[in-house]
Amino acid sequence: MMERRYYSPTELMQIATQHANCADTLLGRTLELHAPGLDEHQDCLLAIISLMYIAFDLTLRAYLLHDHRPVKQFKSLSELIELNRDLVFSYQEQQLLKSLSRQYAFRKGIDYELWKDRQQFLIFCHQIVDLYERLQTMMPLELQADYHQ
Repeated sequence: MMERRYYSPTELMQIATQHANCADTLLGRTLELHAPGLDEHQDCLLAIISLMYIAFDLTLRAYLLHDHRPVKQFKSLSELIELNRDLVFSYQEQQLLKSLSRQYAFRKGIDYELWKDRQQFLIFCHQIVDLYERLQTMMPLELQADYHQ
């Protein structure tokens, strides 16, 4: 029989950070990994988006769990941001997060065609990674890795 185990906020943060680090590593290697003639779906940029979406999702869930507000049902990224009322995002950052959600919609078979070319998509990926780094600066002290050492 399989037993269900819920992750602690700290464990969620570790998993989220691993996803973000993988995305950052891929992003650093995009020039090496891009072969001319490949469209964005064959490129590593969609993998970066998937990893970053999961990183944001898990981080926002960890923040809620830390505040003793468990999230049992599925929530979209925008709903998780709304539940984390104490986090302050600029209008531009909110737009980046909305674009991340739209770009991630490819997993449902939807393409919003947000980018004119690969360069714009690449810039967006860099902005999302930077925004995730900023989100980590808002992390409660108790969730920071060095707090437990």
